[in-house]
Amino acid sequence: MAVACGRGFTTMVTEQGDVWACGKGEHGVLGLGTDAHQLLPALVGGACGVFDGEAVVLVAAGREHTACVSLKGTLWSWGNGEDGRLGHGDEESRQRPQRLHRDMHGGSPAVMVSCGNL
Repeated sequence: MAVACGRGFTTMVTEQGDVWACGKGEHGVLGLGTDAHQLLPALVGGACGVFDGEAVVLVAAGREHTACVSLKGTLWSWGNGEDGRLGHGDEESRQRPQRLHRDMHGGSPAVMVSCGNL
């Protein structure tokens, strides 16, 4: 299991590769499709298969954003997109995880991700 903590929220990855989140939901940092706070851990993506069936192995949390890497090296990010911190080429916030296509980070599979807090 992996755990990452941001400003007022926690994100967890289970041994099965599922992502769970709880805490303050501002800017969509929980990845649950809303800005609402979540008092108990909730499954990110629920039954809608947000990670395309790929098991997540690593999660990182910044002050107001979250990112993760799947077993296949796919990188996902969500939350506050200010200053381009999500890596999608814009400043849009995202309330659900969105894939970063490999060509956006050199074409190779991702093996690690980290988020800043400043």
